Amino acid sequence: MSLHYSASRFLLGGFVAALSGWEVRGREQVPSSGGLIVASNHTSYWDPVLVGSATVRELHYLSKEELFRPPVFGPMIRAFNAIPIRRGAVDMRGLAKAMAVLRAGQALIVFPEGTRSRDGELHEARPGLGMLAVATGARVVPAYVEHSNRPMKWMLRQVKLRVSFGPVRTWQELAGPDAGLEPGRTLYQSVGNGVMREIAALRAGRLNEATRGTVNP
Repeated sequence: MSLHYSASRFLLGGFVAALSGWEVRGREQVPSSGGLIVASNHTSYWDPVLVGSATVRELHYLSKEELFRPPVFGPMIRAFNAIPIRRGAVDMRGLAKAMAVLRAGQALIVFPEGTRSRDGELHEARPGLGMLAVATGARVVPAYVEHSNRPMKWMLRQVKLRVSFGPVRTWQELAGPDAGLEPGRTLYQSVGNGVMREIAALRAGRLNEATRGTVNP
């Protein structure tokens, strides 16, 4: 892990912990080496920072290319491993850079839904994550971020900010036994659907705990 990334992760994690009293679950599920996709739900601009601070590995992430245009902000996010990608089109250049990261044994945050969920619910995955996983053989760790879309409430500790990680999966496990092995949109979508099921399971586990009254909301 680079020095500036490690220092920033430590400071940001400490800041979020002091501000919110957040909880991180399943951090040990994240492999310490090898190509890895951390696949998370996405309801807030805070999510890349929160998942990155909660993960013990240095992460790369895809970000819309418009964010790289400002003269200060663009170089800053590039220094923290942001990879520009065009939205609304298949950006093979951005995807190629993401694949290179994974093939080099590094880790990448991906939001399978492709954009922020405005209603806070889980939505269907787009095929991009499946393509990255199949093309590179990278394993996938699902993540569920809770209450990140309510920053004023978690900053005031009125709700509990949480990041939960699930068990690591191969793309074959995510696609399921009935999926074909021929690369293409159908297979990629099956992998994406499998990832969303894993994220939904993390969410359901939290809801079940809340129903039993074992955790705070």
